[in-house]
Amino acid sequence: MGEQKKASNKTAWIIGCLILIFLAITVFNFLGLRKKDDSLAPKEEKVPVQVDTVKKGELDWFLDVTGDLKPFQVVDVHPKVAGRIIEKILVEKGDWVKKGQLLAVLEKDTVKARVNRARAEVEVAQTNLEVLQKDYRRIKNLFREHAAPKQKLDHIQAELKAAKARLKQAGAVLKELQILYRNHNIYAPCKGVVTARYVDPGNLSDTEIPVLRISNEKILKVETSIPERDFPFVRKGMEVTFHTDAYPEKAFSGQIAIVSPTLNPKSRTANIEIHIPNNDLTLRSGMFAHVRLYFGKKKALIISRDALNKVPGTGNYYVYVIKGQKAYLRNIQTGLKQGNRVQVISGLHEGEQIVVKGQNRLKDGVLVEVKEKRDETN
Repeated sequence: MGEQKKASNKTAWIIGCLILIFLAITVFNFLGLRKKDDSLAPKEEKVPVQVDTVKKGELDWFLDVTGDLKPFQVVDVHPKVAGRIIEKILVEKGDWVKKGQLLAVLEKDTVKARVNRARAEVEVAQTNLEVLQKDYRRIKNLFREHAAPKQKLDHIQAELKAAKARLKQAGAVLKELQILYRNHNIYAPCKGVVTARYVDPGNLSDTEIPVLRISNEKILKVETSIPERDFPFVRKGMEVTFHTDAYPEKAFSGQIAIVSPTLNPKSRTANIEIHIPNNDLTLRSGMFAHVRLYFGKKKALIISRDALNKVPGTGNYYVYVIKGQKAYLRNIQTGLKQGNRVQVISGLHEGEQIVVKGQNRLKDGVLVEVKEKRDETN
């Protein structure tokens, strides 16, 4: 009985030892496998970048706008009389005309005959008036000498008054016909160059259809708009410079002549009009102008243009800012751009480090390794 008990204890002891050995092997294998996995796990790679410092500085403060050159004055010349044959057109496109110059002539034989008849009626009325004036003076003297009755004097006075009225009426008719006769001639209402001819000789005149167009090309204008943020700094009389695609190397100048007192609530812009002297006619209406309004120097927070990243499909920009050993995406608002220097209106602070090279491998929160610093913002 005792030997059986000893055998049983020995078996239990062997089983316990085997269990302990199995557990030890299991723990050892687990720890070894974990150590092996840790040694095989890839380490996070640091992205090499080049950085620059956000600094304060000065920029030339200007606003670039564009617009078409237009003539200062454009007039479509209409006939004042309808239904008359246009006999002559005395100018062609490209001709320079003076104010009051005869441009075209309408058929006017009929009205000329009416003027001659009215002039004759005036002459008859004038002659009758002169005869009655002589009779009046004679009868008036007779009446003073008591050789003519008062009734006869009153009668001649009434006839004299009627004759004066007839002369006045005939004169008014003549003047009206003379105006009509003059309106059969078409004169230039302003000086300028003939830029269009709408009809040919032989056509009937129509007060709704112009004969010619005259443009004053010696003064040109550009109508454009400015954003709300620049509106307070634009003044009437401010000098501007501009270039055209036709003369890209030549600078022209002009002056702001009109500034709208209000802004468009939809676009938040104000209209301005720039007047440009063009006495030598170098410039022509229809040219495209690149206009610069210069406001002076402006202190600003400045970064390198190389740091800018643009959100696709928008006009929004962002940069990567270095904090510790990581790069963080930061949305910013930009302002003036001058060469490689860009004004930052909001989103950054002076002294911060921003990435200027290597952004294509970055995303928010990525580890970075600063390989080089540069200073191009001064």
